[in-house]
Amino acid sequence: MPLPRIPSDPSLRGRFSGCLLGGAVGDALGAPVEFLDLDQIVRAYGEGGIRDYAPAYGKLGAITDDTQMTLFTAEAMLSAHVGAVLQSQEPDFFRAAAGSYARWLMTQENSRLVSSASASASWLLQQKKLFSRRAPGTTCLSALQTSRGSVTRAMNDSKGCGGVMRVAPVGMYFAHSLSRERHRDRLLSSIFRTGNDLAAITHGHASGCLSAGALAVMISLVLAGNPLREAIHAAKGELCKHPSHAETLAAIEKAESLVTSRPRERNALRELGKGFVAEEALAMGLYCALGATDFEDGIILAVNHSGDSDSTGTITGNLLGAAAGVEAIPGRWLANLELRSAIEAIADDLAALPEWEVRSERDVEERAFYASRYPAS
Repeated sequence: MPLPRIPSDPSLRGRFSGCLLGGAVGDALGAPVEFLDLDQIVRAYGEGGIRDYAPAYGKLGAITDDTQMTLFTAEAMLSAHVGAVLQSQEPDFFRAAAGSYARWLMTQENSRLVSSASASASWLLQQKKLFSRRAPGTTCLSALQTSRGSVTRAMNDSKGCGGVMRVAPVGMYFAHSLSRERHRDRLLSSIFRTGNDLAAITHGHASGCLSAGALAVMISLVLAGNPLREAIHAAKGELCKHPSHAETLAAIEKAESLVTSRPRERNALRELGKGFVAEEALAMGLYCALGATDFEDGIILAVNHSGDSDSTGTITGNLLGAAAGVEAIPGRWLANLELRSAIEAIADDLAALPEWEVRSERDVEERAFYASRYPAS
């Protein structure tokens, strides 16, 4: 069997690729206008706003810190899984994420690649194009610089969107179990808790973490075949189990209300906020995904506003891509997407995870391959 494994189910592969590539496409479309207000966007790109890639960071189709950190979240989930199998214990996602986010920080602090010895510790860290600063969030940087890879929660009170915009791989990882599980309540709670906990590595405010937990549940349920509205309903059920949920719940329910009464309106989107904080980014992503006529329609609305365009584009793209699959993403956006092959490879690894032959001592080659690709932190 050639390694890495390719998912045997084409439909499943398409939806996992759609989720990760969709988020990256939304990120890349929003990158050139991230720091512009809507009037400036309209003056630069016309009344329809930005509709195709424009130069950002010296290239077309450039991703930002949103996709960078999403990839390192995926690495964390897979590293935790491999470590758990090899050590016959439960996965420690929090510890793995602390290590993976420390590696992401390394890409932001080094203008040149780390030594080959260090790079060999992680396949993702060997992707040279990740060594580029793409307007990383100050909260993420400061929290990780303070912790320096230690397994700890952030001590700040930030609810910025840096936790929720990177959390889709949590839902992707658990989607396999969710598809097989008849009694979902306990598993949904685990998904929510994992998304919440991984956001807490950098963001200390409840809304910054609870929004991430809610999105992780939604992504997992959509990939398991549930309509987005049902996924939102289930995520709200999990959200309400936690103290301090009122702010995040209100934002989600406002998005649901507006998409019913005023779908696909820039003015309605503006009422949800600007997306710089977590519950606003989540609500704006939900509004755009729920009202979209297709993938392109939803993403264009998601990035054309006076706010955090790349993050709202990322969340919308994750949701729409998970629901419709990679074939729904316009080919012109995929063609020039930075790091496309690496994004596809990690999506395939998440999709093929149940097919990995790593649990038996007989599977020496495959165990060694994935242990090297996704090392325990």
